[in-house]
Amino acid sequence: MNTRDLQYFVALVKYKNYTQVAKQFQVSQPTITQAIQRLEREFGAPLVRKDRVHRDEMITRSGRLLYANAQLINEKIELTHKEIRRANQKQIRFGMPPIIGKLYISKIVSEFSRDLLSRLKITSVGSHELLNQVRNGKIDIALLGSTAPINEPGVFADLIATRRFGVIVSTANPLAQRDQVSFKELANERFISFDQQYVHQAAFRAYCTYAQINPTVAMYRIPNISWIKELVRQDIGISLMVKDAVANEPGIKLVEITDPLPERFYISVAIREGYVLSADEQDFLDRLRKLPIKN
Repeated sequence: MNTRDLQYFVALVKYKNYTQVAKQFQVSQPTITQAIQRLEREFGAPLVRKDRVHRDEMITRSGRLLYANAQLINEKIELTHKEIRRANQKQIRFGMPPIIGKLYISKIVSEFSRDLLSRLKITSVGSHELLNQVRNGKIDIALLGSTAPINEPGVFADLIATRRFGVIVSTANPLAQRDQVSFKELANERFISFDQQYVHQAAFRAYCTYAQINPTVAMYRIPNISWIKELVRQDIGISLMVKDAVANEPGIKLVEITDPLPERFYISVAIREGYVLSADEQDFLDRLRKLPIKN
């Protein structure tokens, strides 16, 4: 089967016009017609109705079935082209969210050679966005945070550590006089978050549901968690945070949550299913899994 025929067919389903498809690919209209005929012979079924009057109904049921799978095939082929073009590059495209970066960056620098570190291209955004980037081939390896072990189609993830959540408060806040608090006691507090904290938002909703409270939440479009911590430090509000993210932070105290809800911050290393790691990438991945991070 000619993969270009599938590209022609997908475009024909989209535009429902042979002339427009031929113009897009800069080929003749008979070329598109012949491609469709080859596909019909390949699958032994009519894909396009010969009646061109009803454009909205020109694709048969068999054609719609092929279209759904052809889109996936074309995406896989395009991704494969990109991976092969990068095969001889020594750059390692790696992603980790800011919170995990704080946990791991010093250990990565101390454990890996300077040569390997110089070839890292690091993307630092939220885990939700990193997961999408792994899936669509923009990055190849990622450390991801989640509130449950990752089980996503198209991605292989290996759990390597877990962390507890806590509530961070200003040392000027009365809550700083305590070491523990139940989430129900926080019903009248003002929580601070930002729109990229997908994992923390999910954990926050779970705690609120368990405690049956609906506290005020101030959501900010800000670059990273450092801004959240600064707002907490100034006692503008409190925030749900992974314990390690606020280690040795002046002006901030982490208060443990006593609720028995087993919400934890899971840290996993992830790659795209079917991606063939280079020797350097495999070495990098193996070392990530062995970093001395205690749970």
